[in-house]
Amino acid sequence: MKFKRFIVLGLIFILALTVSMNAFGSSRVLKLGHKSSDQHSWQLGSELFAQLVEERTNGELKIEIYPNSQLGDQKEMTEAAQIGVIDFVLNAPATLSSFIPEIGALDLPFLFKNHEHAYKALDTVGMEYFAPLCENIGLKLLAFWETGFKNLSNSKYDIQSIDQIEDLKIRYAGGASLAATIEALGASAISIPWSETYIALSQGTADAQFNPPSTMVENKIHEVQKYYSSNLTVQYGAEPVVMSLITWNSLTEEQQDIILEACAEAGDYQRETNIKMDQEALQLMIDEGVIVTQVTDEIIAQIQEMTAPVLEKYGDPELVKAIQAIK
Repeated sequence: MKFKRFIVLGLIFILALTVSMNAFGSSRVLKLGHKSSDQHSWQLGSELFAQLVEERTNGELKIEIYPNSQLGDQKEMTEAAQIGVIDFVLNAPATLSSFIPEIGALDLPFLFKNHEHAYKALDTVGMEYFAPLCENIGLKLLAFWETGFKNLSNSKYDIQSIDQIEDLKIRYAGGASLAATIEALGASAISIPWSETYIALSQGTADAQFNPPSTMVENKIHEVQKYYSSNLTVQYGAEPVVMSLITWNSLTEEQQDIILEACAEAGDYQRETNIKMDQEALQLMIDEGVIVTQVTDEIIAQIQEMTAPVLEKYGDPELVKAIQAIK
């Protein structure tokens, strides 16, 4: 009787699998969510990622992309990924720091010298350090993409002194290290969700914010910010691409390798595209009346000196040392 029961159960399983494959094809569909628009470099990188995965798995895996926070904000998407409801999330250190406090170190001031240094550091030291921490909370770290270097914009001053910075209420997304950076400059740190930032800046709840030009133009932030200090680059926006560990563990080793390679390749394209879009957006800001200037080397040196204690307090000394040692 038991033998017959196993045969029946086996036939039912095969029938169900056949019906599923006939209904949906032989492909498995995975969901990817991000907060930006369908014109953003994240979207373009995601589209290439999806294309490469589908091609290299011969259609076994397909990725559906949900921009504009359709699947929730970054925190909600991260929580959904932990339980396998969403498969991929384009994330941010400020968001992940509520799950992994150590990753807030990536928001430290003047941690990265330029794009080349950021890429080399994140693709080596960053992956080695943060991948195990992500796995501890049910996520697989696939790669680091980028938002880019975030410069200060504001509605009050063409910044030419530290005193002017001290008079600003600066919006930030969250995370202790960025709040501490703003406060080290003597300014007021105002935590405001991204979805409320435009209104907050237009109504004077905040005077200023840090972002690259493409992000500002995409979200029309430049319409309510008269001044942009194009070299006041306190922070670099590293964007961890994470995957549900539940989903990851359900894949074959070959599929896992394809996803890792495709995500890194798409990340290279996303980074290149993002730099180009920042250059184009900066020119558009100028054309539309934003006053784009640079602060003096003396002010930059002052800011670096004022924020140095933040680097020491909020970053693992070994991690910071390893990143700074990258040539």
